[in-house]
Amino acid sequence: MKKILLFTLAACLSLNTLAATRLPLTASQLQQMQVQWGPLKAQQTGLSASYPAEVVLPPTQTRVVTAPQAGLITKLNVSVGDSVKQGQVIGQLSSPDLIALQSNYLQAETQARLHEQALKRDQELFKDGIIAQRRMQETQSAYETSQALMHERQQTLKLSGLSETQIHQLAQKRSMQNGMVIIAPISGQIMDQQQSVGARVDMAMPIFTIMNPKPLWLMMQLPMTQASTLTPGTAVKLPKLGLSAKVETVLRKLNKNNQTTQVRAVISEGAEQLSIGQIVDVALVEHTTQHSFAVPRTAVARQGEQALIFVQQANGVTVMPVNILLEEDQQLIIKADLTGNERIATHGVAALKGYWLGMGGE
Repeated sequence: MKKILLFTLAACLSLNTLAATRLPLTASQLQQMQVQWGPLKAQQTGLSASYPAEVVLPPTQTRVVTAPQAGLITKLNVSVGDSVKQGQVIGQLSSPDLIALQSNYLQAETQARLHEQALKRDQELFKDGIIAQRRMQETQSAYETSQALMHERQQTLKLSGLSETQIHQLAQKRSMQNGMVIIAPISGQIMDQQQSVGARVDMAMPIFTIMNPKPLWLMMQLPMTQASTLTPGTAVKLPKLGLSAKVETVLRKLNKNNQTTQVRAVISEGAEQLSIGQIVDVALVEHTTQHSFAVPRTAVARQGEQALIFVQQANGVTVMPVNILLEEDQQLIIKADLTGNERIATHGVAALKGYWLGMGGE
């Protein structure tokens, strides 16, 4: 029984220590302490508990650059870690097979041109009644076949890495080239290099892997009760990094061991501060209850584990214990038994704390 009474007494003393205390300070004393005052700012949102999240690269933002034809790599312009732009030339390839492809295209282009001339001639002859309709139809069929073959071989050259301009110049100048450039398909960073200069490669053999690290995904494991309240667009914070993301989707598949589900959020601004595979702490932005306020970091003093602010009164200053809901760079989100119309000390807090401790504050 005695132990219970002692425990109850200790609890009451602790509560009294955390209770608001008035400091009988005059305006002159406050001026000497260089105390400055500022208004409270009601905070309509707060943060949930912290959850771990893994930084993941969306699969649509990775490209493997492959050899457009079998050949010899004669030049590489970039290496691992370099940033590239979409359409940038990142290497060169010498390919004997390209010669054959160009030769086949030129033959098909020549045949198509000849059949086009023949068709125009037979159309005039048929119009004048010199040739039969069957002869004109045969010529038409031969022309269409040659056109289809030419376009097929033209597409093959495009797949091999030649541009429309290069193919047009080939048809005009009839001058073939034995090399081709390797182009970056997307903007991003070179993450892996599978081949080096001098390597002989087959068609479609990987040369580079390019990653575009913006935006990134945050894969969170949340309790189903928490995840079920989320909708696309719900804000997510990374408090320690000062970054923000938005919920994109909630996977309706539970982990049977801990009854959690995956939630995917997207982060764009500040994504360059994160690394693929990194584990970060995230929190969901929620509507707060009453008595939540944003205050400057300089307005909060600490005594042990207890946070305090100093509230201006007509006849002095009140020391008010508060709970910190969120710490940001320049401000804190606190919960306190205040109306929001009060003014608090934003500077000179150390002097006020010293005065309070001198009065016996703990």
